[in-house]
Amino acid sequence: MIKKIKDERTIVSNKMIYLQQVKQNNMSEVLGRIWQYRQASRVELVERTGLTSGTLTNLTHELIEMNVLRENESISGNVGRRRVMLGFDPRVYRIIGLDIGRTALEIVVMDLNGEILQSIERDMSGCKGPEEYFRIITPIVNEVKKGLEAEGCKILGLGAGIPGPIDYDQGTLLAPPNFPGWEGYPVQRVLEEQCGLVTLIDDDARTSAMAERWYGLGKSSQNLVFVTMGVGIGGGVVSGGAIVRGANGLSGQVGHMTIVQDGKMCDCGNRGCWETVGSIPGILSRWAQGGTIEEFQAAIKRREPEALQCLDKTISYMETALVNIQNLYDPEVIVLGGRLYPLLSDSMDSLKPRFQSRLYAFAKDRLRIESSTFGTSQGAVGAAALLLNFLLSEPVRLLSLTEG
Repeated sequence: MIKKIKDERTIVSNKMIYLQQVKQNNMSEVLGRIWQYRQASRVELVERTGLTSGTLTNLTHELIEMNVLRENESISGNVGRRRVMLGFDPRVYRIIGLDIGRTALEIVVMDLNGEILQSIERDMSGCKGPEEYFRIITPIVNEVKKGLEAEGCKILGLGAGIPGPIDYDQGTLLAPPNFPGWEGYPVQRVLEEQCGLVTLIDDDARTSAMAERWYGLGKSSQNLVFVTMGVGIGGGVVSGGAIVRGANGLSGQVGHMTIVQDGKMCDCGNRGCWETVGSIPGILSRWAQGGTIEEFQAAIKRREPEALQCLDKTISYMETALVNIQNLYDPEVIVLGGRLYPLLSDSMDSLKPRFQSRLYAFAKDRLRIESSTFGTSQGAVGAAALLLNFLLSEPVRLLSLTEG
């Protein structure tokens, strides 16, 4: 009898898990379609998802009750009938995005439509190590959280981008180049404990790619590579609309492809990495006059020969790197951003023809090179996009964590 009762309980438990997963999949499909089209009627959603009208009605009713979706003003259909359109509700839920950089940090607050409602920036160039960083980060995030809650908002969670690589199982950093003191630091756990929010972390180049995937160029291009250039050089790869991490979380480490055979030793352990010659420190180490990146930029404006020669070589290295990226990942678009990119952007008109001449003839006219959509806020916006991605893929799970 006892064994029979246990077996029956197991069957009931397994059935509940199955039904919960079905609900998760169905809700994810509905939210994904609405995000894709920005708004849709229930009739359109039935056609696009394959769900029954009854199932769809129940799901959308629940999402409206939870303030994830809302009914927008009725509009006329093709034959004069009035339709109620469903879209994301921007009034209640908020997402906090945090970009932890080597010299600066930014925090943004976004609604469910991807609008930036608040942005806070801090110069971190004088800070060393995670303890000094978190003495600044934690009070700001908690103050933002307090203000949002006072307004009656619910916080879906906190996303954070930080120089990688990252141990995703542990939520810790794995010896990030040019970022001393952070190796093995439990970033995700510390943020969760100090801020009391559902927290996701990722490599800052990947969060930048996520910003494009969900809020920028990725709306129309499902295969892209984002390249960020600054104190370091990183990349984020989106394939078929999904971020690519690889077996060890190293996919997209474009700054560590070899550009100079037997070149300078890199912090990653390789020699001749693009980062050693194409990042801000790499450029300044090759500029005979030395100095800061601002002084280098001023020297270029004055047309000083040594600075122009250094810039030309930097563009040449970038050209080679972009060819390698295209051949490795075959994206529809390569997006360029980061603190260094504005200095290089004026040279893109001369780079693009040379770059295209080195590609497969049938593919060279299909690839686009574009500037980042969100400028210096790219990483913070992408960090927020980590939570949007979570909502669209596992809505039942995330909303239960948020409500709990």
